[in-house]
Amino acid sequence: MTTLSSSVQQLKQNETEIAVLQVQYKTLDDKVGDLKTDLKDFRTHIDTHIKDTQDMIKGFQEENVKSHKEMATKISALEKWKWMLMGAGVLAGGMGFPMISKLLGMH
Repeated sequence: MTTLSSSVQQLKQNETEIAVLQVQYKTLDDKVGDLKTDLKDFRTHIDTHIKDTQDMIKGFQEENVKSHKEMATKISALEKWKWMLMGAGVLAGGMGFPMISKLLGMH
């Protein structure tokens, strides 16, 4: 009889251990599901961040090109003025001081 009662106790203990393992498996399965959801959300966040960063860089590049074109236009205008003033100086120098004084009415 002792063997039978011992076997029954062992069987009950095994059933208890199986029930505990099933609960632990369910808990782990739930945690894995939560982890999968979190990873999916994280991936979505990363993709959104990448897109936002690319848009920001593209906007910066467009603004940079626009600024360079504006600066090139201003520099070009200043260079034209420089050459015009140099030409006027050469012309005034070629005419000589007496001619300039007559033109300006300085006799």
